Amino acid sequence: MNSKKSSSIVIGLALFAMFFGSGNLIYPLFVGMSSTNTLVGSSLGFLMTAVLLPFLGVIAMVLFKGDYPGFFKILGNKLGFMFSMLLLTIWIPLGSAPRCIALAYSSISAYVDIGPIWMFSAVYSVFVFYVIRTKMGFLDILGKIITPLLIGSILVIFILGLKADISPHLAIKEFTFFRSLKEGYNTMDLIASFFFSASVIHILYKKTKSMQSSIKMIIKSSVIGISLLGFVYLMLIFTAAKFSDVLIGVPKEQLLAFLAKAILGSKLAIVSLVAIVLACFSTSIALVIAYSDFLQAQVFKNKKDVNVSIAFSVFISFIMSLFGLNGITFITAPLLKICYPILLSLIFINIVKVMVQEKGQIREENHM
Repeated sequence: MNSKKSSSIVIGLALFAMFFGSGNLIYPLFVGMSSTNTLVGSSLGFLMTAVLLPFLGVIAMVLFKGDYPGFFKILGNKLGFMFSMLLLTIWIPLGSAPRCIALAYSSISAYVDIGPIWMFSAVYSVFVFYVIRTKMGFLDILGKIITPLLIGSILVIFILGLKADISPHLAIKEFTFFRSLKEGYNTMDLIASFFFSASVIHILYKKTKSMQSSIKMIIKSSVIGISLLGFVYLMLIFTAAKFSDVLIGVPKEQLLAFLAKAILGSKLAIVSLVAIVLACFSTSIALVIAYSDFLQAQVFKNKKDVNVSIAFSVFISFIMSLFGLNGITFITAPLLKICYPILLSLIFINIVKVMVQEKGQIREENHM
């Protein structure tokens, strides 16, 4: 295997680890549990918004060469900056980052008493700060260590669940294709793919010093990461559908914990805890880096120590995590209903705009 192909695989695994966080462990299980009679339609609906839309976000950033401030310029400089900051703030310190902490806490609490959430969240947040502060090879750790362990953990649950002799519960109210579209939207991976791919393009550019090479690698890596994401989603949806009887009435944030208990038994269910904690922790690192980098470059203009941006991001996430999953959703859901469609519209408009401009340039060159 040549080094370029190997790098694409490692970065693809890293992108998967960035995407596959708290919401990604909640929503596919919820769709599967609620779709025993309409599994094919529900799976397709979920994959459309949770897999295809994120890839669309990557394409948008590839066309803009990782320049998301340039992407938002269509709204004007000030409004574009404000909207990008609002998106990042809702998604990271108010939403996904604290949701990672809340999910990890709820899942572990399903097995053992670990005390109040504030204590767990404080320890978790300190570890996130330490890993980022010490610059412990961000992409390499995610791609080479954490992701294989995460995939392996979920694969064990899926294989043993597949072998289990159990009939699925036939739900009275089945998920429809359109309801599953909404659940896929709740993962917020369109926003994730948009900003994460921009960061990775810049990281690759610093290494290769070639924007063309960076773009080629991010496209290859994205195909790997998003394909893997879709495969894991299908595993979770199918397994949850098969064990729907066990999961009926279980809170969303504890679905994987209860599923693991049913399949592995209490003693071996530690596999699920490893999967949850690794997914949440790896995503937390990626989220805090993305938000602190934005603060450092766009808000503080590199006038403050980078640790201030990191500490601020971690602190807000810590405070929000104390409200739990329901509290976090209560705060972010109304904002996302407004911002998410706007972002999707901007992506379509900008992609068409760039394609029209490129066609115009080609015609001019042909006439010369």
